[in-house]
Amino acid sequence: MSHPDESSPAATATPTADSLHRTFIIDAADESAFRALNGVGGIPGPVDAYPQFPDMTPLWREGGVTVVRSFDWLSRLDTRNNPTSLFPDWDADVNDPASYNFAATDQWVEAVHSIGAQVMFTVASSIPSNKLPAEDLEVYGQVVEHIVRHYSQGWAGGPATPIRISEFGDQPDFGPLHFAGEPEEFYEMYRAFCEAVHRVDPSLTVGGPATAFPLDGDAPYREGFLEFVRTNDLPLDFFSFLWFTDGSRDPLDFRYVSNQLRALLDRHGFTDTDLTLSYWNYLAVPSSNAPAAEKGAFQAATAIYLQDTVIDHAFFFRADSGLDPHYGFVDPAGVGAADGSPDERSRALAMAGRTLSGSRLAVTGADESGLACAASRDGDVVRVLVANYVAPDSALSPRAEDRFTFRIPIGEHRIDLGLTLPPQRGELASAGVTSARIQVTNLPWAGRSVSVTRTSVSGAVDGPYDAVVSETGELEVDLDLAPQSVFLVEVEAR
Repeated sequence: MSHPDESSPAATATPTADSLHRTFIIDAADESAFRALNGVGGIPGPVDAYPQFPDMTPLWREGGVTVVRSFDWLSRLDTRNNPTSLFPDWDADVNDPASYNFAATDQWVEAVHSIGAQVMFTVASSIPSNKLPAEDLEVYGQVVEHIVRHYSQGWAGGPATPIRISEFGDQPDFGPLHFAGEPEEFYEMYRAFCEAVHRVDPSLTVGGPATAFPLDGDAPYREGFLEFVRTNDLPLDFFSFLWFTDGSRDPLDFRYVSNQLRALLDRHGFTDTDLTLSYWNYLAVPSSNAPAAEKGAFQAATAIYLQDTVIDHAFFFRADSGLDPHYGFVDPAGVGAADGSPDERSRALAMAGRTLSGSRLAVTGADESGLACAASRDGDVVRVLVANYVAPDSALSPRAEDRFTFRIPIGEHRIDLGLTLPPQRGELASAGVTSARIQVTNLPWAGRSVSVTRTSVSGAVDGPYDAVVSETGELEVDLDLAPQSVFLVEVEAR
């Protein structure tokens, strides 16, 4: 990955030796709280029907995953008969436990619960095979009610740990790919969904619609959906959306998009409704690609930047190998190899999760070009995460318009779509930094020996080695910071 040069439209003056070095100052005495944004989407591991899926729960445990979105499991509720659906036969008795197909999904729920994480259960149809609206809303609501009762109250042998978060919909605005009905039919299904969930327990959390194009204004699944919810006095504990940066490669997109959506919700009277980023990643279009190191650097930088947004909940997608039970291919958005072995993407997930927990420490020296830094203290361990993401030159060339068009291949079909982008940022151009010094101040271990470990997203580990905190509570660690690199520095008191 090259830096912008003098021929690039985003070129800057030739950097000096001083500009190639950055100092990050961490104040270990200035503590605050992290936002709880460590959710993921993906398949936890093997089940009886899919033994080939690698077990991702060790990685999720290491990365401190707190909640998992279920949509890419087998937990899809088709509106037409399908033997793999949660309710395979719509002529069956909705009150009979034998009419439901819970086994594989239950295994994945238990896998998530085994690492102490929650599940956000998404109610939506399988795609690309089924995208149709419900034929009978009364029966549909009864089926949803029993599914929610299974997962929140243990009906029909449901899990011991209740699921308390239910999301309705997944990208209903994604052309003809995810929902093939009229917006008004989607709205009525949301009404039936809310009524069903609250028949089980009015305190359960509900939201949606996981819109795919959140910046496209005056739209059925933005303004239209909110107007229906408000007019009909329906609950909306969270408004969910997806965002990927195929069209911009900018980790600050999420800040811009979330600010726009927060303002939209507030204007429509939903000031108490949370903002949920149901899926985020670098690339999502199957034809988009980038080296694993570039993806890993983006992941780490974005995880840091997300902390200073108005987003209340966030799910990285996809935190698994990319194997997919619905499409039958390996999704390039996955992490690690198909067998689960690690690469820069999975290591970045773990390193960010480990750092963005405990108490947040104040940091100076980072910028908005992709050079990001976060620090934390968890007991006797201080962690500092540094990411040097460098956007590709293609992302710096001036755009003709803030619009991204792309093609999605589904079987024999080629579907052309487009979405509105945030304004292009000149600050995305790399700062050109190649080395950094981490200066930790006000450590509580003045004059004491500590152990220091430097871990690279490449998998290289330096340490632990001994160091001594100064009598004034300071410690310095130097890093070589090549483009697309990520480092986790851990300082532990002895």
